Amino acid sequence: MAQARVLLRSLYEHVDYVSQQIDKAERQIDRHANLAAPRHHRRLRAMRKELDEAHRLISGLHGCYPATRATSRETSY
Repeated sequence: MAQARVLLRSLYEHVDYVSQQIDKAERQIDRHANLAAPRHHRRLRAMRKELDEAHRLISGLHGCYPATRATSRETSY
């Protein structure tokens, strides 16, 4: 159970980091409607896939260890 909580904490931190990077990429796309936009869109798609995978792993851990659901995201840090 303790290892699951440690992994969840790490996954939540990763979700926060990737979410910030997605916000940054979206701002770059909004600011730069130029030739670099396709590169930013590819980067954005890759980050969204990564974010989806992290959420899938979090859900899987909650499924295997239901007691971890009781720990809110804020208290898992």
